[in-house]
Amino acid sequence: MASYSNDDVNATPPPQFGEVSHSSSAPSPSNSSHPPGDVGIAPGARPWRVHRRFPPSRPNGRPDETTLAADRKRIKLALTVTLGLLILVWGAFFIDLQFDLEWRRFGNRPLRWNGLVGIFSMPFLHGDFKHLWGNTVSFFTLCAMLIYFYRGVGLKVLAWTWFGAGVLLWLSGAPGNHIGLSGVVYALASFLFLSGLIRMHPHLIRVAMVVAFLYGSIVWGVFPIETGVSWQGHLSGAALGGLLAIVWRKQGPQRPPIPVDEEENEEPHSDSPQVS
Repeated sequence: MASYSNDDVNATPPPQFGEVSHSSSAPSPSNSSHPPGDVGIAPGARPWRVHRRFPPSRPNGRPDETTLAADRKRIKLALTVTLGLLILVWGAFFIDLQFDLEWRRFGNRPLRWNGLVGIFSMPFLHGDFKHLWGNTVSFFTLCAMLIYFYRGVGLKVLAWTWFGAGVLLWLSGAPGNHIGLSGVVYALASFLFLSGLIRMHPHLIRVAMVVAFLYGSIVWGVFPIETGVSWQGHLSGAALGGLLAIVWRKQGPQRPPIPVDEEENEEPHSDSPQVS
């Protein structure tokens, strides 16, 4: 709302209907300090206001220190959690490779009691360096975006996808020994994409579009196309991520309210005609 000081307003009395106008009492234009053609504003009238759909920009276009501190804290948390998990995954891979421990035998074996441990160990086990590197790049991007943009719910989503994808895979009854971080990657990609569309938050929609642009092709991984690839694990992760996006749609960041002009909220004056 724009404001004006009294010195900048040429106030004139409102017209009195039903009375004789005394033009002689009005100041002559020649004696006025305002230039010719300047229209005065009557008392009670509102000066022109600047309507803004978004909040006014900050001085110099820079955010305040509180906002910067909060952003730095969220970035630090996202990197700490993401890199910490990847260090554990890479550490398990190199320890297994160096000492030839054959930890891959502890993978997820659906519907078998000796495969229950794979629910927890599956994300840490990989077949070779190519398998590990492919999951590392995808997990780093998706996990960092999840924790940064979904404050308040990101860590909970990560915990559920880390172990929940393994539970769904174990219950699926798919044959074989399943290993790798791919199930978690599919769960995160599914959550980020679907949650952005459900919440209709401008920032989260952009995140969903980035996920679709970078990882849209992984949708083919949920089909039994390539031999030796756990498409059941991919499908379990994608289903879990979509389910969490729907169940927790009311938690975390929400769509900002649409600003409404003040004039639309004003009640009509008592003397204004009512039309039915």
